[in-house]
Amino acid sequence: MSVAIVELTDTVQVGTYAARLRSTGEVEVRAQVGGILEQRLYTEGALVEKGDTLFQIDPEAYRLALRRAKAELDEAKANRIQAERDLHRIKALFARKIVSEDDMDTADSAMQVTEAQLKRAQSAADDAGRILGYSRVEAPVTGISRLEAVAEGNLVQPGTLLTTLVPLDPIELHFTLPAKDARLRRNADSAPKTVSLILESGHIYEQKGQLDFTASHINPATDTIGLRAIFPNPSGELLPGQFARVRIPLRTFHDVFLIDPKAVSEGSNGPQVFTINGENKAIARPLELGPILNGSQVVLSGLQAGDQMVVNGQVALRDDSSAAIIAGREGQP
Repeated sequence: MSVAIVELTDTVQVGTYAARLRSTGEVEVRAQVGGILEQRLYTEGALVEKGDTLFQIDPEAYRLALRRAKAELDEAKANRIQAERDLHRIKALFARKIVSEDDMDTADSAMQVTEAQLKRAQSAADDAGRILGYSRVEAPVTGISRLEAVAEGNLVQPGTLLTTLVPLDPIELHFTLPAKDARLRRNADSAPKTVSLILESGHIYEQKGQLDFTASHINPATDTIGLRAIFPNPSGELLPGQFARVRIPLRTFHDVFLIDPKAVSEGSNGPQVFTINGENKAIARPLELGPILNGSQVVLSGLQAGDQMVVNGQVALRDDSSAAIIAGREGQP
């Protein structure tokens, strides 16, 4: 027979489940000003970056409005300068008692009026520039573009839907857990929230995801519970609708033993293994078992660190019987 020295370790029970990728939500691109839709400036179905120009609406009317607003701003600035000069002159005359206090008040009021007019003209010019900018329709987010909703040459109004963008980064992964596995996570002291994604090719996606939603109820029709994870997708490798598998931690075992399942036999008190004491005698050790993970049996209790556990040849052993170790001592399998 051969033995192995058992040692305490930590391990994680992981489940793998079917999953499907979804966008975080579609973003509608709508016109903010009216006019003739002059040009589409993107390729339908292509990835567009935030800030890319998607459409051009006829800007001429808005350019004229901006020029008019700038002219009114220039006029307001000139009036402000003239009012300041008048006030300065009236102050000098008032100091020499040539003009009355009423004249002084009138000049001061005129100055305040021109200041208010200048602020209003500045706001109008800023607003005209902003509205002109809306004639150039930009992508509000980075995403995959859909077909244009309105063809070039048509008249659009504020609020007209022009196209839709599907953001890719980050991307959502939706999946369900059997109720029994969901209970394992719920009963765990601190179930990890980091998950891994396995692509259809079998490769593991290099970025890790984070669980951000767990449904509050079990679907009675399927006895499952829904979950969602968020994955970074900077390269756009992951696409909405794509099928994948998710690897999710269910619970963590601390200070347990991992042994070869073949070392476990059934004794009068349930599962057991044999250990060899200092007198080379076999001692039956009843065990409390956990699950089998990656081919190793989790032992929750019944062993002690440093025990020499029989890993094969235990069929003929009896409790407190002499044991001959033929193959020598091995490390833990």
